[in-house]
Amino acid sequence: MTKKTGAYIVMIAGLILLIINISELDFSNLKNGPFSGIVSNVLLILAMIISVRDLNKKENK
Repeated sequence: MTKKTGAYIVMIAGLILLIINISELDFSNLKNGPFSGIVSNVLLILAMIISVRDLNKKENK
């Protein structure tokens, strides 16, 4: 498994966890909702996107 494949797997897992966290969010009472799970998944996805872009740049050189 290459680094790029691993990054894509982590990105897909992060998207699945993000969807689960959003579906379990209580919209009627947002004060009790833990937003840390959603924020951490978004940051994980952004980090993987940046990682894949960097790997693509290194491959093209």
